[in-house]
Amino acid sequence: MSANKNFHIPRHITNVTPETAFIVLEKAKMIERQGREVIHLEIGEPDFDTPRHIKEAAVRALERGETHYTPTPGIPELRQAIAEYLKEVYGVDYDWRNNIVVTTGAKQAIYAAMFTLLEDGDEIIYPNPGYPAYPAAAVCARARPIPYRLTMEDGFSIKPEKLAELLTPKTKIVVLNSPNNPCGSVMPREDVRGIVELAEDHGFYILSDEIYRPIIFDGLKHESPLNYASNIDRVIFVDGFSKRYAMTGWRLGYLAISKEIHPYIVKVLNIMTSCPVSFTQYAAIEALRGPQEPVYEMVREYEKRRNVLIEELSKIDHIRFIKPSGAFYAFVDVSRVLKKVGMNSENFVMHLIENYGVAPLHGSAMGEYGEGYIRICFANSMENIRKGVKKIGQAIERIFS
Repeated sequence: MSANKNFHIPRHITNVTPETAFIVLEKAKMIERQGREVIHLEIGEPDFDTPRHIKEAAVRALERGETHYTPTPGIPELRQAIAEYLKEVYGVDYDWRNNIVVTTGAKQAIYAAMFTLLEDGDEIIYPNPGYPAYPAAAVCARARPIPYRLTMEDGFSIKPEKLAELLTPKTKIVVLNSPNNPCGSVMPREDVRGIVELAEDHGFYILSDEIYRPIIFDGLKHESPLNYASNIDRVIFVDGFSKRYAMTGWRLGYLAISKEIHPYIVKVLNIMTSCPVSFTQYAAIEALRGPQEPVYEMVREYEKRRNVLIEELSKIDHIRFIKPSGAFYAFVDVSRVLKKVGMNSENFVMHLIENYGVAPLHGSAMGEYGEGYIRICFANSMENIRKGVKKIGQAIERIFS
């Protein structure tokens, strides 16, 4: 107990749920330190190395002495490259000076947007199961997070007619994440367009987290609110470099926002981190403007791995799943298994780590509606995917034997 009688942690901080995938990772690492093998299917991180030309750009920047503070919203050259990229991909004209802000990872982009826009009494609607940073950021901003329950029956997509039932005059932001973490789903055109129409009718912002945008399979097309919004000022566009370019440790993301919001976002970021890391921004310019073949190669490999995963999951009884269309996750319904053994999803994952040497992520780590599921990340070798899923199958077979 603290000697300071006035010591008190505010409720909005104690109520925040951290990203528990890292807790599972630590448990798996602890087992490994005992000399036992663990197959890691828990952390959502590309297992590829950052492409060489990107790393070389960072080295050149270091050798030039690019090791000092930069403008809070990022160096002009990177913001220009981002605006060019958004024009090329989405056909949208953003002014790099007034619409683009570089952040220390896409997670910071999410937090900065919510800190800037939300106040007491506001509500955000977010996908659940979903990335835990959405409700955490809302709680820290003292707003109320309202979960939209994603279901397998709806293809883990947000349906406009069901979203409309959750809207209130207090709804300030609706979060979209497609391709989706943890479900691997890709929102179809009619759902994205319908949500844009709702936003225009009701006046809420759409925070569109498109960090997995390039990782789509089976020839599907990515659909963004930017493709349908008559007023892009109501769209808060979030993206980054971690997943596409295997740059998770570089911590670079960005926001595309309205001119009206821009100075306030910059103010929040200035208070938080002053500016993004200098030399990594020059690497990001090379990522955007340099050869994209490494990205295409990674996506082709992810699709092969997805196919191997589906092949192996199809051999297991007593589970349900749908084929992931994007990102690098499968969200597997193991509720029948949990009921049989009397465990929740977190206990089941710990059982798999301790007794079978395989570490998926419990579905409840992605929200209360993720209970009954496990998330399997297939950003791993085909050999490890086969071996890991077979171990999960062995555990389930033993439970029902």
